Amino acid sequence: LIYLMASAALLAAGCSTENKAEGTEYGTLKVSCTADGSIDAASDDTSRMPAAPSVPQAGDFTLTVTGESGTQKWDTLTEFEQSDAVMGTYTVSVAHGDPDAEGIDKPYYAAEKRVEVLPRRAATVEMTATIANSQTVVRATEQFLNYFHDAQFTVTTASGNQFDFTPGSTPADEPVFVKSATTLKVTGTARRQSQTGTDEGPKVTFSEQTLEATSPRTCHIFTFDAKDAGSVTLTVTLSDDYTETRQIDCEVNEGAIDDTK
Repeated sequence: LIYLMASAALLAAGCSTENKAEGTEYGTLKVSCTADGSIDAASDDTSRMPAAPSVPQAGDFTLTVTGESGTQKWDTLTEFEQSDAVMGTYTVSVAHGDPDAEGIDKPYYAAEKRVEVLPRRAATVEMTATIANSQTVVRATEQFLNYFHDAQFTVTTASGNQFDFTPGSTPADEPVFVKSATTLKVTGTARRQSQTGTDEGPKVTFSEQTLEATSPRTCHIFTFDAKDAGSVTLTVTLSDDYTETRQIDCEVNEGAIDDTK
């Protein structure tokens, strides 16, 4: 966790001497921001939990304050200097990163609160900026890797970005950050074990699977399993509270020998 305090002023745009004469009064606005880099993911196997993402350094957050007179922005909280704040209600938001960026180590932090500034008083806004985008990763169980080899999976987002995963690789694939509320489509291929020992084994294509919408601050884990020789299942895990298991169709590529027949 990081902590940063900033205090500053918002002069009402176009505020004139006449306005002040009518009794406009000022207070002080202070912003306290803490960053939390935790990700919600299933905890049944802590050794496979995604690593915590990088946490912004103090002062790296951008600040936006919106009131009745308009919006003011600061590139960093450290640039937020003290002055008078006109009495009224403001929306204060902090952010770090790009909400549209997708890839490894691209967390997007955000927080927002409303605050009322009263005459001759200090209004303090305390916020915890959490990860507002999502993560995803593809894994496979030991049973799957015993029955299949050379497995390759691709996750495609609604933005058209594609991320490749190779379950069982060393080092293990890292989760990638994707936009929140985006659709994820998972496709992949693998080879069954050779029955003759002289070939690579038949190549199969797994039916495309879709997750309609990602959730913020959540790692979406796609786990392929093969408990039975002739079947494959996919477990979609969002957290300890959400797990969905699907039966996956396997199509043997043309020209390959289906060893299940």
